[in-house]
Amino acid sequence: MARLTNIEKQINKTNFFKFQSLGDFIENIIQVAIAFAALLSLIWLIWGGIEFITSGGNQDSTKSAKDKITSALFGLGVVAVIWAIWRLILYFLGLSPTTQGPLDITIPKP
Repeated sequence: MARLTNIEKQINKTNFFKFQSLGDFIENIIQVAIAFAALLSLIWLIWGGIEFITSGGNQDSTKSAKDKITSALFGLGVVAVIWAIWRLILYFLGLSPTTQGPLDITIPKP
């Protein structure tokens, strides 16, 4: 059975938990920070959605929920742009062989 990702190879290749240089450490810290920011944005989006559903037509609760949803979507957009810029910086500086990042997604062939 073909796998969609080869995360095991990437983990073994990049030595995520073994730092050979300060550059590797900084690169991994930034990647973790981006993932953490995306997770927080998703949690904020879910919280806003739940608040919107349970507002019961109350204008203040509905407005607060819409503001949370808008903020979360804006945050996810910012995180996506930061991730794309980060991957391009690594690629153009020669620190990464591809722009894909640690998850090398392959499409299975029929």
